[in-house]
Amino acid sequence: MFEEKVRRALDYVAKSYRKRPFTLAEILSGVVRMWPLVTIVPALGIIFASLYLLNLGVYPPVDFLVYRYASVASWPGGDIYSRNIFGELLPAEGLPFVYTPFAAALLSVTSLFPSQVSFMLWTTGCVAILAFIIGVCLPQSLPRRRTIWLALLLLGCCTTIVAQHLVWGQINLFLAGLCLADFCRHTNRRWSRFVPKGVLIGVAAGIKLTPAIFIPYLLMTRQWHMAVSATVGFVGTVIIGGIMFPAMSVTYWFSNVWQLSSKVDLGTQFASAGNNSIQGAAGAIGHWAVSPSQVIVIVVALLGLLAAAEIFRAGQTLAAVLTVGMTANLVSPVSWVHHWVYLIPALIVLWFLGRTRTRIFVAAAALVLLIHGTDLGEHMLQNGPIMLAPLGILLRESLLLISIATIGTFFALRSRTSPLAAAVQPVPRVR
Repeated sequence: MFEEKVRRALDYVAKSYRKRPFTLAEILSGVVRMWPLVTIVPALGIIFASLYLLNLGVYPPVDFLVYRYASVASWPGGDIYSRNIFGELLPAEGLPFVYTPFAAALLSVTSLFPSQVSFMLWTTGCVAILAFIIGVCLPQSLPRRRTIWLALLLLGCCTTIVAQHLVWGQINLFLAGLCLADFCRHTNRRWSRFVPKGVLIGVAAGIKLTPAIFIPYLLMTRQWHMAVSATVGFVGTVIIGGIMFPAMSVTYWFSNVWQLSSKVDLGTQFASAGNNSIQGAAGAIGHWAVSPSQVIVIVVALLGLLAAAEIFRAGQTLAAVLTVGMTANLVSPVSWVHHWVYLIPALIVLWFLGRTRTRIFVAAAALVLLIHGTDLGEHMLQNGPIMLAPLGILLRESLLLISIATIGTFFALRSRTSPLAAAVQPVPRVR
């Protein structure tokens, strides 16, 4: 009965889908209806981009500045992978650029305007992508949907994940937005004939390698066309980067790509509270535990992909995609706090999928994110009484633990047929 209702709903969507483009009047009407979001997105972008200038103890946006300086340095033919990137407001020892040559070309947009203007535009774009991601997770039939959407956007920006992402000027929200847009868009859209589903995932992987984990997921779920398109998109970015920066491409793909974890961990930060991956947690136990943890990483990667495939087959498409995104953070050698951008939409989807006990868990997890649990846990371990050490450990590794619990709950509830859950998930075209 449930499958029949879903089929009818999809048939209705397919028949009612608009064949002509929106007119200017329709676009303006939509903007007017969504005025709270249209207003709050640039406001939040400007606020977060201005925190450093207000001398509130916020670090300069060093990640954004690395993107900016590296992209500028790459065009004269300089090898940005043979040394650290140096520039105003960066540490005296510089910072490494760990993204692909294609990313270096793409990130040239960060140098189109003066530094502060570019950072404000970048931050506003990040907030807009977060608004899009949250909107994807909210059922269309949800009462007061726009009010809840706005409230979740404000709360999301206050979480440790997004706040650090915006302050540092990170790129992960853009990558997550590309992947989720690819999974959620309809195949009968006009531009899908020119940009097949899967290509955006390949482009995201061509900027930063982590999204490539979606390709084995697509193969395991027999979404063959998307898997091929993602692979072609990724290879295309490699070719473009090779044409634009041949020498840098050789250095990156034959040398640097095998040393990324040692560059990303910034030397002494691998075992810090900022790295909530499995290997980061093992490093906090002791250096001796890092190597054995690599076996756990392989097992978790396989289990995460298998769980995502089962969740997909049960019809929870969006939950499956978010499971893969969280698995990538778990198994990556270095997963800084601002890398865990899939956790926020996952908690939103879990709220609508679950019932009382599940929602209590979601509320508790959200509270931990809002109080910046990783930093609080590190403070408790270093300065608090010994009796609070267990709580400090839980908070310090909270992103890892919440993600594992969320994946497990998704798997346990994969057959749940809640009307809200059905409305949350887009059902892709599987061939």
